[in-house]
Amino acid sequence: MHWLLVLFFTFSFSPSFASELELIFYKAPRPLDWSTPGSLVRSTLKNSFARIEGRKYPHPISHVNVRLKCDEDEQHFVGMTSDKSTGSYLKDFLLKGISLDTFLINVKGQFIEKEKALQWLPYLKQKGYVRTLKILLNPGQCLRAQRYLKIYKELGQEKIYGGLRSHPLRGEGAGCAAFAVSFLQVLNLFPEELNQAWRRKLNVPLELLSFQSHRASIGFIGYLRGKDRPWAYPSEEQIQMQFWDPELMYNWVAKKTTKMTLKWDVRQYRASEEPLFSHSRKTMETTVQYHLQNLGRRLSREEILNTSSRTCRLFRFCRSKAH
Repeated sequence: MHWLLVLFFTFSFSPSFASELELIFYKAPRPLDWSTPGSLVRSTLKNSFARIEGRKYPHPISHVNVRLKCDEDEQHFVGMTSDKSTGSYLKDFLLKGISLDTFLINVKGQFIEKEKALQWLPYLKQKGYVRTLKILLNPGQCLRAQRYLKIYKELGQEKIYGGLRSHPLRGEGAGCAAFAVSFLQVLNLFPEELNQAWRRKLNVPLELLSFQSHRASIGFIGYLRGKDRPWAYPSEEQIQMQFWDPELMYNWVAKKTTKMTLKWDVRQYRASEEPLFSHSRKTMETTVQYHLQNLGRRLSREEILNTSSRTCRLFRFCRSKAH
């Protein structure tokens, strides 16, 4: 698919389309500082207190929501978010020794509160905090996206707010960005240009991650007190995290157009007939249940290093090794 050939910008009046998928990108109140692990932790904490005209900003680390409308059917407005309280996160950081491994741990999730999100949306658009990618679909594509969302909910994946390596097409739950990207993937509308432009890469030293038999060398309080170190050197033990970043998604739209919404017409393409998920329905159900039963669990060393993806499926073999 030649992305640049099918992209178009709308500078004048255009009719309203019956079927469309819209990805809604919310930037953080201030960009997160990814230069070092400590800078990231401190800028994240600072953003958590950000307010707009006296109200707490709803997306301190940026966010993505999804709007799906097919012909006369009801509009879906969804997005993944954590259902874990701030107090629970603080308990993990202060008492359990959780550190940067919070990036990887699945926790209790839920869909965003639709009414609250829609109440905020016009105001955030007006203030420039929101940019969107609106994709014009044909009926077959839209029905496929609807079916995907229906099965996603039937599986209970909205109850799993996934770590940065979790992916919904494998039954692992999802963060907000992976959830949004999964719609493009099931529609076969995710060219490599988008994958590269939206993806962030971090080389995280293993010593900064807590797991079942190891406590991170720098904890949450240490970062707040100014402790820090660079991201991983090539010679040290590490993990590479690659994930889609809503801030990069927002910036990508800004580079493509001066308008707040970028439109992409893909109605000329046939709807994909590939399976929606990576595994059978039964395997997906088993995988989702495993992750639901292990929400918030500290990971084993094998899981941190992601050897589970090479040595086993559904973490079964790796769990037995870890014990």
